Amino acid sequence: MELTIWQHEPTEQRVTAWNTVIDKFQKENPDITVNMEVVLWEDVQAKMLSAIQSNTMPDMNVVSDTSWSSAYLAGGIVEVDDIVESIDNEQDFIDSTLLSYKVDDHYWAVPIDSICYSLMYRPSVLEAAGFKEPPKTWSELEEYAKKLTADTNGDGKIDQYGIGITCSRDALATDTFGAFMASANTDIFNEDGTIGFDNENTVNALEFYKDLYQYAPPAASGWSWGEIESNWAAGTFAMMPYHAPNLAAFFENGDLDIAATPFPKPDDFSESYKTSFNHAVTVTKGAQEKGHYQACKKFIEFLEKPEISWILTVCQEPGFYLPTTEAGAELMTSGYFDEENFPIKENFDMKEGSEDRAILDNFLNTAMESSKEAYAIGNKYGAVNMNMAEIYNSFIISDMLQKALLNNTDVGEAVSWANNQINKINDQ
Repeated sequence: MELTIWQHEPTEQRVTAWNTVIDKFQKENPDITVNMEVVLWEDVQAKMLSAIQSNTMPDMNVVSDTSWSSAYLAGGIVEVDDIVESIDNEQDFIDSTLLSYKVDDHYWAVPIDSICYSLMYRPSVLEAAGFKEPPKTWSELEEYAKKLTADTNGDGKIDQYGIGITCSRDALATDTFGAFMASANTDIFNEDGTIGFDNENTVNALEFYKDLYQYAPPAASGWSWGEIESNWAAGTFAMMPYHAPNLAAFFENGDLDIAATPFPKPDDFSESYKTSFNHAVTVTKGAQEKGHYQACKKFIEFLEKPEISWILTVCQEPGFYLPTTEAGAELMTSGYFDEENFPIKENFDMKEGSEDRAILDNFLNTAMESSKEAYAIGNKYGAVNMNMAEIYNSFIISDMLQKALLNNTDVGEAVSWANNQINKINDQ
């Protein structure tokens, strides 16, 4: 039997991790061949909807919290309650990873990895400025950002900025502001699925984001993923709310001046959350029609075996992807290390207790702990509104940021504008 899965990470390192997992599965299951097709994230929505219409769907598709609902609404995926139950009984899903994928008392996707926003920083830069530990609150974050924005070479021009954030019109800006929304305990939807974006906490989050933005580089307004990551590596700024440390590049360049800490919270908040993103696998209606469902079930269950999950998370992108089960998390924090499949082969000391391992563990443990008190944007209360994919992909939040940060629109008016735009999509 042949299965096809679409996944959306094209870099060589990530494709290698997927191929390694598929090869291991096929050795254990020689009667099943798994064909992986890489479909870029920006193309997958349209391609999947087209495949549903023409009944040419793959058997499985990797989705995110903000992308899967379109296929659900189009009737292209099937419920996967038995797969979730089987894995939960064996490996114990972390509750927050399942939150986004349950509708009408059924699960429609199986989480395979999680991503969580942390605050990344340059330890030496903070120490040089007299800070003995990273910021824990919003006021501390702004204090640090202000002091770290400096002329370090004495030529009269600022050459080091305190923070790396953007208001570009893309998912990066939406995701970054989402981290501040979660920290402020607010979201797009109310618990009943109605639009609840326009509230005091959202306004406060945008006000703070605007204040903080003055300590970002002038070019940050146009940054997307590549630009923010290259500027982070170059030391253009000292701190960054982000999820992917790109540790492979840092270690390959011998740069160990990098660390992570939990995302800061508002000063007067006793309850504050983190932003997470979860990738999951859907099984399509096409797979069910072809009689491939049980083979898909066997493959997805295999992905969640702790040692396999380690490859699909730590090996796919060290310090970035996290396991979605307690068993996977326990293995990750146990000192286990798969030297054969770990992707950084040069300038990384794999011995337990090494400085390199300590840096990797810092990123993994910080994100793993934060992920247990996190939710994906639009999913604080679960999948209560199935218009999230269209809202997210309309860049309403990044447009709001540009109004407030670049056009100097009143913050309250900008939030109200965004709320109205979200309502227009919701009412269609």
